[in-house]
Amino acid sequence: MKNWQNKYWKMMLAENFDAAIPLKLNNFPGSFYKYRALSERTIDILEKNYIWLAEIASLNDPFECSIQFDNNECLRKYYGSQDFHDLFVQMTDKALSSAEIRLLTKSQKPYEEYIKICAAKNIPLKLSPEQQLSKVQDRWSEIISETNRKLRICSFSLNNDSLLLWSHYAEEHKGICIEYDLLDNDIARAYIQPVIYSSKVPKIGIFEDYNTIQMVASSLIKSKEWEYEQEWRITIFKQSENFPQKLQVPKPVAIYLGTRFEANNEELKEKLYQFAAMNNIPLYPMKKHPQEFRLIRG
Repeated sequence: MKNWQNKYWKMMLAENFDAAIPLKLNNFPGSFYKYRALSERTIDILEKNYIWLAEIASLNDPFECSIQFDNNECLRKYYGSQDFHDLFVQMTDKALSSAEIRLLTKSQKPYEEYIKICAAKNIPLKLSPEQQLSKVQDRWSEIISETNRKLRICSFSLNNDSLLLWSHYAEEHKGICIEYDLLDNDIARAYIQPVIYSSKVPKIGIFEDYNTIQMVASSLIKSKEWEYEQEWRITIFKQSENFPQKLQVPKPVAIYLGTRFEANNEELKEKLYQFAAMNNIPLYPMKKHPQEFRLIRG
C-alpha cells in the first residue's frame, strides 16, 4: 500500500482525525471514475446528479467487509468476567480459584488451559476445542452479517482506462465511465476513503473493540487481487433512521464511452447525447491502442 495510506489508516483507527483528515486531503485525487452500463438508471443518475449506494451483500466479492478477531483474546476476556465465573458455579457447583482465573486470563491458549482445569476438577466438557472455536466463529459471522446491513457503499476508481474495469462494470465495454471531481462536495469528500489492499484479513482484538471506525475500515480492506482497481469508496453507515441510498454529487467533468458503445439501444444513446449537450459535458470515445493492449482516449 502507499505510505501515506498506511499512515492515514493508522491515524483513523486511533481516532486521530485531526491528523488523518488533512493527510487525506493533501493526497486527494483530482478525478474519480465510475464505470456503469448504459441504462435508464444510469441516465437517471446523471440527470439528477446522484450516486447509488449499494448494499454490501450485492457486491461481487464474497470477502467484502471481512474481518477477524483474536479468538484467544476474546476467551481471555470472557474467562476474566464475573458473568463467566457465576455461570461456572451455576453449571458445576464449583468455583474457580484466583490462581485458576489468572491462568485462564494470561494463557496463550486459554481454552486448552480451561480443559486442564476442568479435568483436574473432574468436570466433563461438552465442547471440544474445535467445537468451541466453531461456536465462537459462528457468533462472529452473525456480527458481520448484522454489520453489513448497516453499511452502504459506492466505489470509484482512479483510472478510466482499465480493460478489466470496462469489462466487469461497464457491460463489457458497451457502457460508460463517468469522471467526477468531488473535492468541493462536502459529504462525498468527508466519506470517501482509499481502499487498502492486503494479503490477509484484518484482525481486531475482541468483540467490544468493533466500533464504528472498525466497521467502516472493514469495508475498505480488500484482497491484493483487486489492487488493479485503484479503488476509493464512499461508505455510509446507518445512524438512527438516517440511512440514505442516494447521495448528491456534482455534475460529471466528462463521460467516456466504451469501445463497444455503439451497440447500445439508440434511444439510450440519444438520451446520453442530449444530457451531455445540455450540460456542456464532453464525451470521449475510448479506443484500442493500435500496437498495445491498452485503451486510449479518442
